[in-house]
Amino acid sequence: MSDDTSPPDAPGWSAIDRTVGSLYPGQVPHQFASERPYELDGQAPLPAVSVWSSKAPTSWHYVSYGLSELFEKTSPEPSVSGFGIELTLRVPRGDADPHPPVWGVSLIQTLAHYVLSRRKGFDSGHTIDLGAPIDGSSAPASALTGIVCLPDPLLRQISTPHGSVLFLQLVGVEERELRVLDALELERQVALLADLDPTYLTDPARSSWIDHEEYSKIVRRYKLGIGLE
Repeated sequence: MSDDTSPPDAPGWSAIDRTVGSLYPGQVPHQFASERPYELDGQAPLPAVSVWSSKAPTSWHYVSYGLSELFEKTSPEPSVSGFGIELTLRVPRGDADPHPPVWGVSLIQTLAHYVLSRRKGFDSGHTIDLGAPIDGSSAPASALTGIVCLPDPLLRQISTPHGSVLFLQLVGVEERELRVLDALELERQVALLADLDPTYLTDPARSSWIDHEEYSKIVRRYKLGIGLE
């Protein structure tokens, strides 16, 4: 059983497949392919989003294909592939869930549309206020309405035939958490998230870390810069 989902003559795609496939050997991911790749008047401009089943923790691991150069080298910077990033997301997976939630694919495609239309990528430490629940829920609505972008702790950065690609994980956060993270430097953002949840899991159903008896102490410590030197 092959875990390579790339079409022919797509060396950048194959490089991503090999990297993610090494984490999930022998697994064939769920793949959501776009009917109109790179067309910005549609809702799915990325060629594909693949979703892998992970056991540590039990979760779905989403990976985008298309913000780096999948097929041929067209950008002027030889050391960077396309925008130099691909987006990832990790969400909880129930034991009885045979398919990953589609909202994760929609979120990645929406943010990719933003990048492609403005010709400007995200970077580590960027925060995003979505202004709405991350999963599009309404009743009950998820408290997570923001995102912080951090290097995926499992995939990080790779070299491809078209240049380097950094896997940026989208981490869903609540409004107050977003304000705290937005005020921190990247190193402290990474450290805070690692203390709270080193897998950067985005659970739309979770309550705020700030309202949690133990997690709130961690957030407050980073907010005040206590004991971090």
